[in-house]
Amino acid sequence: MRVKSRISSVNLFFLLVQTMIGVGLLSLPHQTHEAAGSDGWISILISGFFIQLIVLLIWLLCRNFPNLTLFDFSKVIFGETSGTVLNFLYIIYLLTVICYIFIIYVDTLKRWILPETPAWILFLIAFVLLIYGSICNIKNLVSLFSLLFIFILFLFFITFLVYSDPYIDVRYLFPIGSSGGWNILKSTSDSMISFIGFETLLIYFAFIKQSKTISALKGVFLAVLFVTIFLTYIVILSTVMLSPEEIKITPEPVLYILSAMEIRILSRLDLIFLSFWGLIVFTTIISYTFSASMGISKLIHIKHKFAVILSGTFVLIVSIIFYYMEITLLEKWLKHLSLVFGIIIPILLLLITIIFKREAASTYEKN
Repeated sequence: MRVKSRISSVNLFFLLVQTMIGVGLLSLPHQTHEAAGSDGWISILISGFFIQLIVLLIWLLCRNFPNLTLFDFSKVIFGETSGTVLNFLYIIYLLTVICYIFIIYVDTLKRWILPETPAWILFLIAFVLLIYGSICNIKNLVSLFSLLFIFILFLFFITFLVYSDPYIDVRYLFPIGSSGGWNILKSTSDSMISFIGFETLLIYFAFIKQSKTISALKGVFLAVLFVTIFLTYIVILSTVMLSPEEIKITPEPVLYILSAMEIRILSRLDLIFLSFWGLIVFTTIISYTFSASMGISKLIHIKHKFAVILSGTFVLIVSIIFYYMEITLLEKWLKHLSLVFGIIIPILLLLITIIFKREAASTYEKN
């Protein structure tokens, strides 16, 4: 089924930025430092460049099927049965990402703001917000994300205040490259989870105007560039503020730094940061839920709002289970799943499309 709503390249910029910047922002400096030390910022730049290439490949795939989402053209490429199986797997992957974000979000709130609040209450509140925000169309989604983009700028402003601290030491960044090329590349693979969100382009490219032209890529490239610069900035900030020994034992360096900061008119910058961060995280949740619900509605032929409720219920139950079991287990799964569903499968789909292009294109036109 062809989508009828249309968004511009600028709209896609806001969609992608809000989807990609999420829970990984807080722990990214710690994760990159474990493998690459003070060169963690280099691995972020490499990851950003690599994501740009993957985004280009996804566009080359989607331009062969204008107005069709992954859940439509997968059946054209693989056939009805295999395509349905692939759609089901992608839905599970998208829901798994939401579960991971749910767990990290609740865990962070409990440790930093609401230690006495039962986790199930926070999960329930998140569930209600998920349902409320995801029962919408693509234009409502764009309007919401465009409005909330300003909070990302607020995050930048709040963290920029740290540079007034007299204890900042840029020498922690040097010597550049001292960690070695292998460790930097290893850190690149570990930091990829902080870039997840670009795979939703397999759905969003169907909505963009003139998706076959190179102009459709402008907003996407700028979005990935913006996210790369922002994440690099956060890693550099943490590196120059904390010694290597401190970063190793600090899971969320940014919050730790802000909690120690106090300026004349503002105190507890970490709580202000978390308030804005929470809104941004929910745009990521809404984006993934919207995408997963589209797949569910096509898979079992139900209305979008019922698919959202079904998605939210699944996420709520699974998130609570994993929260009390082992959070890191889900993160390990997600690192492998993001590689498969974000990179390997799109490349495989593109190769098959190139080889059988005429058959793949003509098959759908007849239906």
